[in-house]
Amino acid sequence: MSHAATPGVSPGRPSLGSVAYHARMHQRRRSAELGLIVAALGVLVHFVDSAPAAGATVLVAAVAALGTGNFLGEARPWRMPLIPLVLPALAAFSVVGIARLVESGPWLGVVFVAGWAAVTWVVGLELTPAATDKGTAAALSSAAPSAASSRRVRLRPKRRAEFDLPQIVADPIDIGPELPPHPRPVAVRATSLGLAFAAFAAIGGLVPGSLAGAGEPLSMPTLAATVALDILVGSLAGYRIASITSTSRFDRIVRLLAIGQYALPVGVAGALLRALALPRLFGPALLTLVAYVVTVVRESPEPVLYNRRLLQEAVVLGLAGALAVVWGLLVR
Repeated sequence: MSHAATPGVSPGRPSLGSVAYHARMHQRRRSAELGLIVAALGVLVHFVDSAPAAGATVLVAAVAALGTGNFLGEARPWRMPLIPLVLPALAAFSVVGIARLVESGPWLGVVFVAGWAAVTWVVGLELTPAATDKGTAAALSSAAPSAASSRRVRLRPKRRAEFDLPQIVADPIDIGPELPPHPRPVAVRATSLGLAFAAFAAIGGLVPGSLAGAGEPLSMPTLAATVALDILVGSLAGYRIASITSTSRFDRIVRLLAIGQYALPVGVAGALLRALALPRLFGPALLTLVAYVVTVVRESPEPVLYNRRLLQEAVVLGLAGALAVVWGLLVR
């Protein structure tokens, strides 16, 4: 008894759905392996002295970033796309800082498990477009002729050897995206803001005294180091959020401007909030609120002054932030 062949699928050739499924499974396995390595290294930094802890943190973040870039198919660090490397590095930074905040014992095990899960999620999220491309390779190959129409032409002079006269040569310029658009932009935004909060809190494990649990004022060197790291975390999170809608090679200036748009408000708010020495997680939570406000202002489809809904949301968030500051001062 013969079996009818599945329409659109050649005998002996894997279907498009099967290719996509295996690509997703391979992606999850690699993400879990890298997450395990980064979480283990991050927890081990707990036992490193304060002086070399900064270098160890950079190394762990580099392992997370370079490992993700290698999974994307590029082994040379200088050729790796920067956009998908930001969140894995930020996740590794958070794991290291929080591991140094907790005491040795059961809580360190909790940080290891939570860090493993967080890094695995983030790396898998950044590998999603690559897995999607592998799963839809056949569909994209059929659209290859239309891709040629998305190229521009650059004219340049070229001298002809026989007459020593300039000849106009047309060189095609690829104006395609630097990376494919992410299929889960909401997840990227939420993950960026969540990691920003974790990283703001993790600074307390790398700069002793920056999380003022008892409300003591910070010394000037501690305050300066803390604000500098606040700016770094806010800039990285803002860069990744801005990259969601600006993936073209010609949008790099937009992403660079976004770094300043996030760094300035976060730096000012960080200096004020850290100087107030609010207890524990008040400062990181309010800095995350500032990053969220910058995000909604940047992504407003119309001018801010004409966006009534945005203004109402900004007023509500501003009141909530003010109440949180007053509450923190009273608790202190």
